[in-house]
Amino acid sequence: MQPLRQSIQRIGILTKPHRSEEIRSILHKLLPWLRERGIAYFLDNEGARTVPGEKTWEKSEIADRADLLLVLGGDGTLLSAARALAEHQAPTETKSPGIPILGVNLGSLGFLTEVQASELFEVLENTLRGNYQTDARMMLKTRVIRHGRAVTESHVLNDVVINQGSKVRLIEFDIYMDALFVTALKGDGVIFSTPTGSTAYNLSAGGPIVYPEMEGIIMTPICPHTLTHRPLVLPGHVRIEILIKKGESVTSTFDGQVDFLLTAGDLVEITKSSSVTHLIVYPERNYFEVLRDKLKWGDRYQK
Repeated sequence: MQPLRQSIQRIGILTKPHRSEEIRSILHKLLPWLRERGIAYFLDNEGARTVPGEKTWEKSEIADRADLLLVLGGDGTLLSAARALAEHQAPTETKSPGIPILGVNLGSLGFLTEVQASELFEVLENTLRGNYQTDARMMLKTRVIRHGRAVTESHVLNDVVINQGSKVRLIEFDIYMDALFVTALKGDGVIFSTPTGSTAYNLSAGGPIVYPEMEGIIMTPICPHTLTHRPLVLPGHVRIEILIKKGESVTSTFDGQVDFLLTAGDLVEITKSSSVTHLIVYPERNYFEVLRDKLKWGDRYQK
């Protein structure tokens, strides 16, 4: 946890698609509240559609202008916001954008967006006063290299998944760490997760829960053909390469939201991103409370 605090005069607002009525109700109160306090705001396309006369901004423009990103939605909306910051304000080795993200849960689970809509104004008031703390979360950078050149690139907060698309057939690929051969894997695919993403698809596939402030890359096979293949936690500073050897309609998926079709011979490169996601968190609420609340971690079955 880092005591990242800065003056907030401009707020970018990113909203969950297909929740127009709920978003409209919140913005109807929020926008006048911000104007009264002299806070400039930038609405994304979804949010601006619900408020007639408001200017719409692209995510890249919002990322360039905002001191804080306010996410009205679920974890998926927050993941999209984190990628927008990473891809449009990728820091150098000596400069981090340091833009905090405040997630307000309008979804179902809300593992990353832990603030409820009823708490929005109280939490936002404290945030504007500088009374907040942030968690710095590691991100991954992925490149797909085809015939010697990068054909796509993405930063992710949760995970990179390589799996079989529409066909129920095994994928074959080799995995390397810093040019060292790790294993040849045959199965339905593999997940490379950050500690933040360890409670997402990684957990469903049998991977471990990793404390989110750690720096490591979790490799979890998906239905491996050889049962001795088990999840593996690797150092965060390494370069991982996955050589696709065989498979039809093989897909790499970034944060469960963006797909890219792979072909045999493609090399997927995964490294620690130079970008960091700063999540505003409740100082009074620790990670284990979130696990118990959201995942019912450690609960006993009741008759």
